[in-house]
Amino acid sequence: MNHLRTRQVTVISILAAVSFVLMIVPQFSLIPGATFLKFDFSIVPAVLALYWMNFGAALWVLILRTVLKLILFNEGVNTYLGLPINLAVALTFIGLLALVLPHFERQGQWAAKGLALVVTTVGITVVAILVNLWIAIPLYQEFAHFDIKKILGLGPYLWGMVLPFNLLQGILWNFASGLVVALLLPFRKNFKS
Repeated sequence: MNHLRTRQVTVISILAAVSFVLMIVPQFSLIPGATFLKFDFSIVPAVLALYWMNFGAALWVLILRTVLKLILFNEGVNTYLGLPINLAVALTFIGLLALVLPHFERQGQWAAKGLALVVTTVGITVVAILVNLWIAIPLYQEFAHFDIKKILGLGPYLWGMVLPFNLLQGILWNFASGLVVALLLPFRKNFKS
């Protein structure tokens, strides 16, 4: 294993650990009445891995932080059902950002950042609605005996909670990631071959 590869593996491990801590410590709700929809900044280290290295590195950060959460802070049914949803949304964000990222070099910075903001925010919102509709709602009803359709109604839950939560989450993830990437820009050269 060469020096650059060793450095990359080490940094992926560190970023995954930081992502894990950000996943469990500063969680908060963005939507009043939807305290079960928790926001965190655990995506930021994965964005750093994407920007500094590549999509594979970002993917490893997300997988490792998810496994750490499953092993160290398992809350039963909520973890087993919530983590795959969280991972799907995070992977969508990183995947779409990876598609838009090449535009950062070819276009003006503001145009590329605006494109990234719109594409990732809309993308995670659509994925979150679909995953909730087709997977999360039925599984929570079956295994957690939590029927959101009876408690709140499907429409109010999807359009009044999931939609605004993910729109806000996408905007906050973009701004936080952009700020951290800009602040740590000088370190990028250490991870490119």
